[in-house]
Formats: sequence, C-alpha cells, structure tokens
Amino acid sequence: MNMNKLHDINRTTPFRPYTVRTTDGDAIHVPHPDFMLIPPIGETVIVVDRKGGKHIVDADHITKLEIRRGGSAKPAR
Repeated sequence: MNMNKLHDINRTTPFRPYTVRTTDGDAIHVPHPDFMLIPPIGETVIVVDRKGGKHIVDADHITKLEIRRGGSAKPAR
C-alpha cells in the first residue's frame, strides 16, 4: 500500500471508517483517524483498537482498505 494514499484516506473529510486487510488475513478496523498512526517516514503504521491493542503493520502487507458506507465516525473518546 502506498503510504501517501493511506494518509489521504485516513484524513479524508468527512472521515469514513475503514478496515485494513493484510496479507496474513487480519482485518483491523479503523473507526476514527486518531486510531491510526502514520509516521512521516518509514513504511510501518500502527493501529490501536478500541480495547487498547496495538497492531504494527508494514505497508507492504496491506492488501486493501475496505471503506465503510454511511456517515462519518463519531469522535474518539
């Protein structure tokens, strides 16, 4: 996955929640842009789930993003 494209999708206004699919079959839900950290350099992203778990994913292992239909996400609490 191209890091610029990932950054653009994560910061689209209004934000639409999406799921990150990886080469090993993981499906990581991103309910709000604050749940994903995209560093300014490098090819690794960090996604935090609602339970506080952390997923460290190499961008080369992201196979697709499934963008949810419907309204924007509510702010993270």
